[in-house]
Amino acid sequence: MSKVSVVVPVYNVEDYLEKCLDSLIHQTLEEIEILCVDDGSTDHSNELLYIYKNRDPRIQVLEKPNGGLSDARNYGMKFATAPYILFVDSDDFLEPQALEKAAAKLDETGADLVIFDVYQYFMKTQTKEVIANRYSGDRVYTLKENPEMITRILNAAWNKMYRRSLFEDNGITYPFGYLYEDLGTTYKLLLKAKSIAFVNEPLYNYLADRPGNITQSFNQKAYHILTMAEETMNYYRQEGVYDQYYEELKYLACVNIIENLKKTRTVKDRKLVNEYIDACFAFIHKNFPDYPECKYPINRQKNDWIYMRPQVLKGYLCTRNWIRR
Repeated sequence: MSKVSVVVPVYNVEDYLEKCLDSLIHQTLEEIEILCVDDGSTDHSNELLYIYKNRDPRIQVLEKPNGGLSDARNYGMKFATAPYILFVDSDDFLEPQALEKAAAKLDETGADLVIFDVYQYFMKTQTKEVIANRYSGDRVYTLKENPEMITRILNAAWNKMYRRSLFEDNGITYPFGYLYEDLGTTYKLLLKAKSIAFVNEPLYNYLADRPGNITQSFNQKAYHILTMAEETMNYYRQEGVYDQYYEELKYLACVNIIENLKKTRTVKDRKLVNEYIDACFAFIHKNFPDYPECKYPINRQKNDWIYMRPQVLKGYLCTRNWIRR
């Protein structure tokens, strides 16, 4: 009987997949199933999956037409049989004791999910830094008692291990067809978790700057950040707690939008950028008429003030592009 189901969505990652799979088959926790979902890869990823499947019977290869990261995660969950589940992006990799330590924390605390620290790895400089949580591993938490948790934890699906029942009992899946799907899912899970535990140690290695990383690109799908922010806000409305968490949800939406607006610095299509800026601030002012006032400072970094007002941002981008000519 497996203790943990590991779901690995795979799409055209042949240069990174072996390191990811090696980190899984060499985990100190052996009672695991590794569900590799080939989401219609067109490179050699599928061949690599079957090579590893032949090496380790714990690996299952699940094939489906391309549907995106959310679809692949949801598909993998359908085949999961273990009580605990964890998602690994196929260009990332785990520390050797990651699954053992995360599962042990769930066993010890009875929590519905455990959140662990992360190594953010930069390929260009061959350096990494720790993204650490602010919460103690010596106790458990609830969102009701610690609403600020919405403003402090990573959106990411992959630095968490969950009880599979947290998804199934609450009918939660990843929104199909969208980027930034973690923003539309993680905070639903936080709300529904009876308790949340932490491991104060980096267990996951995230490749922050690999070429083609969707979090680094900008196109029309940038609008998905607005849809996923609204997805979470609507869920809290549906659960009757929107007003209770208004300040936290305001911070969450605005900070994610501002971070996405920073990607406009490298975009040459001024019409596309200006329309996007207008749409972002229309969304903010519609949902949060008291913006930029917030219990939690939205202006987190030195130059965030530039991105917090549309006219300032447009002026900055025009000046920046003129200087770079």
